[in-house]
Amino acid sequence: MLRLRNLLSAAVLAALLSYAGSASAETIIDEWASVNAPPPPKLESVTVDPKTTALLVMDLIRQTCNNDRRPRCVASIPKVEKLIAAARGSGVTVIHGLFPSPAPDKFPHPVVGDILPAVAPKGDEPVFTSFVDKFILRDQDTGLQKFLKDKGITTVITIGTASHNSILFTSVDAALRGFKAIVVVDAMSGNNAYEDQAAAYILTTSIAYRVTLTTTDMIKFQ
Repeated sequence: MLRLRNLLSAAVLAALLSYAGSASAETIIDEWASVNAPPPPKLESVTVDPKTTALLVMDLIRQTCNNDRRPRCVASIPKVEKLIAAARGSGVTVIHGLFPSPAPDKFPHPVVGDILPAVAPKGDEPVFTSFVDKFILRDQDTGLQKFLKDKGITTVITIGTASHNSILFTSVDAALRGFKAIVVVDAMSGNNAYEDQAAAYILTTSIAYRVTLTTTDMIKFQ
């Protein structure tokens, strides 16, 4: 019995060592073709208070939101326009984001006039310029959090482009800063479906923050 137990223990140890060896030899790059997509995250109906809600419309500029660069962005504009109109009509604070040029010596920084006319700022709607996280520009605070806090905002709805950049990072940072973050999946866009899928998955699977996914038809303003 002891000999059998020792043999079983040795077999288990050998199997574990074999698995550890093979696992350590593999990377996600090796597994890439065999990875299956997980089930889609659940979309939720949401009702928000216009007085404490801000709609953050990000990076919808002509340089990148066009049929050559990002056709998925162009396709999302009617949904974005509809949601902005509903938000304005309900008294929701509407905020816009701009993505600065990564190489200003070669390409000038986008300006407010580069935002697509259908979704451009109106009146005194503020514009915050930053890269993928609209709360921070490099190591400097953009003032977005202070603006939201001063307005009594507790809920941030993020829409625009790109899903795997500004939508992902700004939504996560908003949640980590204590805001309720809502992402509208039919009003966000990436360069391809994989980027949208990856962003939606990442936004809803972390235990460190809570982000709600919804659609333009599932949002109600009180």
